[in-house]
This record gives sequence, structure tokens and C-alpha cells, in this order.
Amino acid sequence: MENDFEEWQGDYDLIQEEDWTGLVLLRKRKAEKNPNDLQSQWRYGEALVYNQEFKMALNLLTAIYKKEPEYYDVIHSILDSLYGLGKTEDDFEWVETPIVLKLDDQTKEMCEEVLKNKRKPISYYQLIEPFIIKSHYITFKGEKLFDYLKKDGRFKFSNEEYFSDVKVELVKGK
Repeated sequence: MENDFEEWQGDYDLIQEEDWTGLVLLRKRKAEKNPNDLQSQWRYGEALVYNQEFKMALNLLTAIYKKEPEYYDVIHSILDSLYGLGKTEDDFEWVETPIVLKLDDQTKEMCEEVLKNKRKPISYYQLIEPFIIKSHYITFKGEKLFDYLKKDGRFKFSNEEYFSDVKVELVKGK
């Protein structure tokens, strides 16, 4: 019998190698050994997503979601599956619709809300921290948000070369 470390190591190695088929097989065996362990089931579903088996993943994840509709990782993986199938969050029957952030006016307003009472510029990571806390899924990468906000005159950046080093503040009077 494998010990937990060996199981973890195998999982880690397969992810590092981007061996998604191997990861699916490893996690499927674990899920079959532990049919009542929702984490093992979710991890199998996540491996299916990595392997772009979105329909199969969605079927498995939907069953888990019905048992545990507040399981954050399952919600995230369902959204990955839906987007992988070319669908949106509206194409799923949620108990409670998840908060999905996109590059839109709502996201700009959230940024403005974070910055409005700040006297000094804050780091880019301080700006996006509330996004992680308040949402279930973010459809964009950090650099895309940086590029998106640079086009809006309400935001001022201390360094526009690379988003991770930037400090951001609201332009006064806008």
C-alpha cells in the first residue's frame, strides 16, 4: 500500500510533467478506492479538466456539486469545464449563481472601490486580493487586468513596464 507521501509525489510529478493522462489514471484509481470521499472525487474531476475531458468532468463534478453545493473547488472546476465546452456560467443549474469576474465595468468598479479611500498607491496584488476573496472564478490573468485598467483614465500606475511591480492609485478628481 502506498503511503500518503508517495501518492502526493506521484500527483506532483505528473502535474510538473503535464502528463494529464497519467494524472487522470492516478486520480481515477484513488477515486474508485474512495467513492465516498468528495475530495478524491473532485481531484479526479480536476484531472479530467486538465486532460480536456470536459463533458466527463462536468458529469462527475455535477454529482459532487449536488451533494455539496458550496464546495469552492468543485464550483471552480465546473466553471473550467463549462468554459472548456464553449459554454458560460449561465449554462448550468446552480443552487446559487457563482460570482464570475470578467474584464468589464463591474471589475473596474471593484478596483475603484478598493482604491477610493487609499491615500497612497497600493501594490497590484493588494488591488486584486479582494477579487480572490469575493469571487468564485476570475476569467482573466493578472496582466490582462493591468492592460485593461491602463486604458481607463481613472487609474494611475507608478510603473507601466510589468504588472507585478506596479503600484496603482485613483487619479484625483476623476
